Amino acid sequence: MESYRLEQLTVFVENRSGELLAITLLLEDEGISLTSITLADSTEFGLLRLLTPEVARAKKVLLEQGFMAQSSYVLGVKINNHIGSFNRIVRILASVNVDIRYTYTVNEKEFGIFIFKLDDEVFHTAMTALLRKEVALLRLEDL
Repeated sequence: MESYRLEQLTVFVENRSGELLAITLLLEDEGISLTSITLADSTEFGLLRLLTPEVARAKKVLLEQGFMAQSSYVLGVKINNHIGSFNRIVRILASVNVDIRYTYTVNEKEFGIFIFKLDDEVFHTAMTALLRKEVALLRLEDL
């Protein structure tokens, strides 16, 4: 079940003009493809979360240029696009006492794809519960 752990890169982005562009330009120049990108804002900095097939290389490139970046694991879930499907996933996780730290979506034409950040100690519990309910979990190559 380890293969269902998607490695995500989180980059701390200062809230100043051109900071996001500097990061995306750097990754483009290095030929690093982004599968998903989301930016959460706060007063002084933002958290840029990236899914890429090349997490280690992206992290190395960003650190070498002075950006703060760290990797962590997330769980990807594929659901049908209909009312209540996201709620079903949340309900399954709640039934086994798994709290969701945050979630975001990945664009996909036919299905809904949600990325969930969970505490490491409940990751296996969440995967097991979702697989028992026949929920489709994603591997990076599925994105």
